[in-house]
Amino acid sequence: MTSNEDQNELLLRYLDGSLDPSDQAIVGDLLRGDAGARAFLRGVAEQAVVVADVERIDRHKPQPARVVAPEFHPWKWAVAAAAALVFLAAFVIASIPPGHVAKVSAILGPCQYIAADGKVQNEVKADTVLRVGDTIRTRSSSTWVKLALNDGSVMTIAGRSRLRLLNVDGRRGVQLAYGNLWATVAKQGRVKPVSIQTPTATIETSTAQFDLEVHPTTSILRVNDGFVNVERLADGQTADVAADHQAVISISRNRQFAVMRQPKPVNDWNCHLLAGPGAVIGNWLPSNEKNSVRLGAKPLLIGKKATIYMAKFSVQCSGSPAVLIEDGSKVRVTGNTQTENPIYLGLTTQRIKGGFFGKYIAKVGAEALGQAGETWQVEVPLSQFEPKTEHLPDLPIGMELTDIWVFSPEESAKLEIHRVEFLPKEVGQ
Repeated sequence: MTSNEDQNELLLRYLDGSLDPSDQAIVGDLLRGDAGARAFLRGVAEQAVVVADVERIDRHKPQPARVVAPEFHPWKWAVAAAAALVFLAAFVIASIPPGHVAKVSAILGPCQYIAADGKVQNEVKADTVLRVGDTIRTRSSSTWVKLALNDGSVMTIAGRSRLRLLNVDGRRGVQLAYGNLWATVAKQGRVKPVSIQTPTATIETSTAQFDLEVHPTTSILRVNDGFVNVERLADGQTADVAADHQAVISISRNRQFAVMRQPKPVNDWNCHLLAGPGAVIGNWLPSNEKNSVRLGAKPLLIGKKATIYMAKFSVQCSGSPAVLIEDGSKVRVTGNTQTENPIYLGLTTQRIKGGFFGKYIAKVGAEALGQAGETWQVEVPLSQFEPKTEHLPDLPIGMELTDIWVFSPEESAKLEIHRVEFLPKEVGQ
């Protein structure tokens, strides 16, 4: 007999009840790992039930005399078939991942929760549970949300981000429409890889620690531990990204899709405002006789009757290597405001080749900005920034800079930014 015939004979003996105890474990392994074996057993079991039904109906009809012969009892097969279907169902159910849910384990700042049925909740609290189809949206650059998945994985979104839980062909999945994500994906036995969808890529991994920044036309992936597979949606190209490597996945097929080693960190950064997609968030203003590059603050609704006017500057999207925050680092911003009101500077930080760390903020008083309507330049030392949450250390020394954001709570300020720099500590400091 061929191997398939041997396999089918084992399954038939199981249905007939003549399977040796020693072979039952073999059948169990066979049904776990072989879809063809499951299909064969299901088909035979269903046929046996049909035959039993026909036999039962025929018993109620007058029967002519007939020669006695060895009897075939379809009812026995029906009982075995029913048992087989239950047995088979157990393996099918076991192969389905448990309910894909995520619980908000920590949160800071304004968020919006959109249930799968379309219901909107504008306040989100810790212990809120997201299920497949639900969406959570962080609404301010100072906001972050930490999610604990029921498989042991942890994901954090921060800044202005939008994440939705998905079921991708029976697998755990999320959609990151835009924003920043830090993920530690835990491997759980035979559970299939996690799938992350962005506007430009499909990302899959069974176990990894990575961070992801997503914009409508670009996704930037950095893998710090483990292994990630990436598909570029524009043309179907795939690549494997190992630890200490990164990839930029563009919507344009003309842009090279390649995996490269993460460069060594630097300690200074000048955000070239015209660097590329996602490097800045704001509203471009026409140049004037004083400034050739002008970025206006963008209005952001962060809650009911609450609006701020913000510009944001991304390290990764500007093409820079990772920027290390040192004791003595400082932020220099050049810009303009039309009123004598304070502005605020913020830092998003993460661990070097690790997960999300926290947010820090500093207030710049109106007196430091000078006369309204005139261009100003301010330097804010790291020591003036304060953590947004109590669990953070006073300063993010030794961490990595993710982005800088500048905002005013006043629309009349007409905040605009001309230049943003992150400076190293001075020599001898």
